[in-house]
Amino acid sequence: MKHRPTPVQKNTGLEAAAWVDVLMRFGLVHAAVEGPDGQWLAQLCPGSTVWLLRDAREVLVLAATLQQQLRDSDGAPR
Repeated sequence: MKHRPTPVQKNTGLEAAAWVDVLMRFGLVHAAVEGPDGQWLAQLCPGSTVWLLRDAREVLVLAATLQQQLRDSDGAPR
């Protein structure tokens, strides 16, 4: 069976903003700011490197990576 990529949805930016809000509320991201062109600047903890997330897809990858790290650290989903 051939893999078909999921079409990009118009609300991807809103989904990314919602994930950033959740990550910040749970203390997984220290700070994040959205730029006018859909890019995000994110900092995981005070004094750490500021990451440039070029689009909503990269924000979602960050959220998934942090979720996986949490699961791997204690073996149970949160």
